Amino acid sequence: MFARLVDTVNMQISRYGKTSAVLAVVLSTAAFLPFRSMLGREQWGWPYLLVVGFIAGTAGIGPAVISAGLTFLAWNFFFIPPYHTFHVAESGDLLHLTAFLVVAVAVGTQTGRLREREERALKEESRTSALYDLSSRLVAETPAEEMAEMVDQQVRSVARVRGARLWIPTKDDSLSPVQGSDLPGLSDAEIECVREQLWNHDLAGAPCDDLAGGVFLPLATSSGVEGLLQVVVDETLQRDDLTFLTSVAHLVAAFLEGRRMADLAMRSAAAHEAERLRTALVSSVSHELKTPLASLTAAVTDLLERGDSTSPEEVQAILHGITADLDRLDRSIGDLLDLSRLEAQAWTPRPDEFEVGELVGAVASHLSDGARARISFDVPAGLPLAFADFVQTTRALEHVVDNALLYSKDDIVIGAHADGMGAAVIWVQDAGPGVDDTEKQQVFDKFYRGAAGRASKSSTGLGLSLTRQILHANGGSVWIENAAPHGARFVLRIPTAKEL
Repeated sequence: MFARLVDTVNMQISRYGKTSAVLAVVLSTAAFLPFRSMLGREQWGWPYLLVVGFIAGTAGIGPAVISAGLTFLAWNFFFIPPYHTFHVAESGDLLHLTAFLVVAVAVGTQTGRLREREERALKEESRTSALYDLSSRLVAETPAEEMAEMVDQQVRSVARVRGARLWIPTKDDSLSPVQGSDLPGLSDAEIECVREQLWNHDLAGAPCDDLAGGVFLPLATSSGVEGLLQVVVDETLQRDDLTFLTSVAHLVAAFLEGRRMADLAMRSAAAHEAERLRTALVSSVSHELKTPLASLTAAVTDLLERGDSTSPEEVQAILHGITADLDRLDRSIGDLLDLSRLEAQAWTPRPDEFEVGELVGAVASHLSDGARARISFDVPAGLPLAFADFVQTTRALEHVVDNALLYSKDDIVIGAHADGMGAAVIWVQDAGPGVDDTEKQQVFDKFYRGAAGRASKSSTGLGLSLTRQILHANGGSVWIENAAPHGARFVLRIPTAKEL
């Protein structure tokens, strides 16, 4: 508490230096007068020298020199006979007074210089600390509002300013303020004036220097101008304060440039990924649509060329082939549409409770008679009710079953059980070539086809990706396990209503 009081007194003395020098001499003289008879007249220079040193240490050189002159006069007027006059009767007293004035001016000057050096060192330390703190807190994820608040706090804590505000260019080349402290706004004409000079790189020229909004520093980098730093001041900026503010502007400009470059890199990476997916999509679509269309064209052309010579049995066989190609074409288009709807969040889940056996039965009903004959079921009764979108989950399980039927020449098994958390788990096991451990995650990526998938002309690389996205959208999951003695087991976990 006492230290804070001392700091406050020193601050006020430093602020009102000349007045403080006069007041200090008056008060010290009033305090010394009652004790005038206790010291010899030549000894009163020492207490006055302490006063000069105090003023020099708190107010600087100018007030110290003033106090030296005033104490010289006060000592002569009140403590050198004849009292209350400036006449010096003895030459020895004149020598003491002259020596005192020289020493007092010297002490005040040296002490004042030491004080100014200390102040400069402390200010430089505070500026360096503020710049370090600001640079360590500015990261690419920092929102613009938080960044503006940090800049405003650091500027007001170091420089003699009312506050700071950032102005960032928008897409239409206008300036948008990012509010720092509660600063006065600018008129549209003033904003336009600053904007024009910003794009012309001429912020040092008139007429915008005379704006009531304060000083505007460009946030300039080697690649251009990232914005403006507006600093509102009550008086003319000192050179060291302006240097500090310029350093802050450079730091903020580097941060804004880094964030802009990071955004550009992110958008470039996103564009590259989108182009890669687009290429894969075009390749998949061209393959999956072109192949059945070519087959359909060939079948129809064959029928036309044969004319009446084609037997009813041959026509029936060709029509069955056309039907199969149409089914394949319909599935490919449906997969592509489902994928686009999921990624655009246009196919949102509508969860409801249902039995696992009901889901398995719905999938089996969509299969051909030949496909159903290859499936055995192991779905016990009393399983917990699943809670998900029934239509979406049916599509997810259909893709897994189709995948198992495609890659396994033997029969497959569809089973279910309840896991340790009480959720329904459905698994589809085949006796095919299996999935290598290195591909167990990749097979769920869009358009990815493993070694077995690349050997199959019917593989689109979309089915398992759709399965994973559907289950994730419904709060479930899917993974692959090895089956004994060979093959793969695809496991689908569907949550219950209690979990969600």
